[in-house]
Amino acid sequence: MERASAVCLALLILASPLSGCLSESQEQALVPPGDLDVSPSPLVGAALQYVEFTASSPMSVHVPYLVRDDGGVFFTNGTTLRFDSPGSKTIEMIAPPNIGSAFFLIGKPGFFEESGLGVLRSSNQSWLDLFESDGFLESPYSWVEHPVSRENMSGVPEEEGALHSTGIIDGLSAFEWLEVFADPDAGYNDRWGPFTIYDAPYMRAVDYIQGYLQGMGWDSQIHRYWVSDLSYAVNVCGYKTGSLFPDEWLVLGAHLDVAEPGTPPRGGTRIGAHDNGAGVALVLEAARGLVEFDHRRTVVVCFWSNEENGYDGVDRWIDNIPQGVSITNYLNADAVGTNWPGYYTLVVDCIPNYDDEVLGDQWEMIRMLEWVGTQNNDISDALQLGREIFHDEGYASMKDVDSSEQKRQSISVHDSDRGRSDYERFADQLGVVSVDWGSLTGGSECYHATCDTVETMLDMMITDNGTGERNLVESFDLISWWMFNAAMVLDETPIYD
Repeated sequence: MERASAVCLALLILASPLSGCLSESQEQALVPPGDLDVSPSPLVGAALQYVEFTASSPMSVHVPYLVRDDGGVFFTNGTTLRFDSPGSKTIEMIAPPNIGSAFFLIGKPGFFEESGLGVLRSSNQSWLDLFESDGFLESPYSWVEHPVSRENMSGVPEEEGALHSTGIIDGLSAFEWLEVFADPDAGYNDRWGPFTIYDAPYMRAVDYIQGYLQGMGWDSQIHRYWVSDLSYAVNVCGYKTGSLFPDEWLVLGAHLDVAEPGTPPRGGTRIGAHDNGAGVALVLEAARGLVEFDHRRTVVVCFWSNEENGYDGVDRWIDNIPQGVSITNYLNADAVGTNWPGYYTLVVDCIPNYDDEVLGDQWEMIRMLEWVGTQNNDISDALQLGREIFHDEGYASMKDVDSSEQKRQSISVHDSDRGRSDYERFADQLGVVSVDWGSLTGGSECYHATCDTVETMLDMMITDNGTGERNLVESFDLISWWMFNAAMVLDETPIYD
C-alpha cells in the first residue's frame, strides 16, 4: 500500500487562515467530493476497523485520525493517501467515538505532501465550522463527510449510559467499575495514607487494582517505600515495555488514597468517589485500551499513595526511576467527572507554567489536547466558552464554587500554576510537561467530606436534558477517550518543555 505519512498537528494546525481568492488554476485543482468513496458505511464509532478509500480520479486524501502505520504495528496521528490514478487503498483506523461523522480532506495529488500549506482548523474549532469559513472556501481543498455510528450495549437504556457503552473503551464500563469500588458497604473504602506499610484497607485496594491490571495484560507491580520510621508509601503500577524506545516512559496516573479524618476543609472521607475513585476509574479505563496495542515508548500506569498528605507515593517513585530512564510526559486524573456535560467546568491543566497571567507557556500541549478533544467529541463550543472564562475570570472561577456563578457547560484547556496533585511533582522535579483532568473542588460541600459518594456525583450531574447517570457516563467516556488518544499521540511525538 502506497501511503505518504503526515502528522496532522503539523499539517492542520497553523497560525492563520489562507487568504485571497482562488486563481483559475486553483479552481481547476479542486477535486469533486463525489470522486471519493469511503466504506463501510457507516463506520463503527469508538472501534478499530479497516476502512477502504476508492478514488475515481487522481487525488490525495488526508485522514486526520489515529491509523496504523505502514508496518501495521504502531499508530500515527493522521496519514495522507496518494492516488496518482483511480484505485482503492485500505487502512486501519479508529473512528471517532462521540461524533456522528468522520471528515476527510481531499486535494490534487501531492498537495498535502508537497505544498506545506495547512488546512487551518483552530484546535478548538469543529470541522464543520472550518468548512464554512472563508479561509477554507478560498483554499484548494475539498472535504468528504462520512457517517459514524457507535453501537449501544444491548439492554441498556440511554438514560443509564447506552450511548457510551461500547468500543475499545467506554464510559459505562468506567462508571460500573466505580460503583463497585466506591460502594458504601462493600467497596474499597478507608484508603487513608497508608499509615502502616501493610495497612489492611489500603492494601485490599492495592491488591485489587494489581489483579485488575494483571488481568488486562499489564506487568503489574506493587512498590513499597519506607519514608521515615513512622511513614510509608505504597503504589501500584502497570508497565508495558515499548518496542522502539523502552527507556522513554510515558506515564498515566491517579492518586489512590482518600482524605483521612481531620483533613480540611470538611474533615475527610471514607469513600472518596469523586476524589479520587473517579480518577482511578478513568485512568484504568484508558489503560484498558492502551494495553491492547504496541507502543514505541514504554507506557506506565500508576496509582499513588499519600497524595492527600504530602505526595510521598509519587515522590518515592520518582526517586527510584531506573538509571537511564527518562519520563516523556505525564497524564493525571484527580477529582474529576462532575463536569461537562453537567453544569460544571471540566478543567484540563497543563504545566509547567511560568506566567499565570498569560496563556501559552504550554501552547503545544494545549493545542494537541484541544485537537484530540474536538477530533473525537462534539465539544468545540464548550472549549471556546472555557477559553473565554479562563481569560475573563481566571482559574478559580472554574474550580471553586464560591468564585462565580458556576452553571456553565464549559471545558477549559490551559496552563496554570494552580497545580495541586501528583502531576505537579513530575513538572517540578523532572521538568516534564504534565496534564491533569479535574473538576469542581473548592467550595463544594462534599470536597474532603463524608458525602463524597457516587450518589452525590449522580445528583450533581442532573441537567435539564439528561439524568445524572447518563451525563456521568458521558463525562467518563469523554475523559477516558481523551486520555487514551492523548497517550497514543504522545507515544508517537512527545511534547517537551
